[in-house]
Amino acid sequence: MKKRQEDWTDEENAANIAEILERAKKGIRSKEELERDAYFTDPANAEEVNAMFERFRLREQLYNARREAGLTQRELARRMGTSQTYIAAVEHGRKNIRFSTLARYARACGKKIVLM
Repeated sequence: MKKRQEDWTDEENAANIAEILERAKKGIRSKEELERDAYFTDPANAEEVNAMFERFRLREQLYNARREAGLTQRELARRMGTSQTYIAAVEHGRKNIRFSTLARYARACGKKIVLM
């Protein structure tokens, strides 16, 4: 049975990203990638695409804060009083995060929320 992406370990995520980058370097593109690129470059989708990238940047910052703090998802979850599954879902963009949860996440990593 194939693992769901939100259940991947950090190492599995890194391996998947490396594979995607290697395929991109070789110019290998699937039909889905071509369709995705057309969607992202269509001006009619610009607002939605920009919002998507903002969410991606936030997820990346959350992941980096946790890693910089030297915490696993399980350790962070314990500090926050939640589950590792929830942390994984947030970091993979499968869950929306409330401001109060974002603040708890930041505090658990020894960080502060800064708006730029």
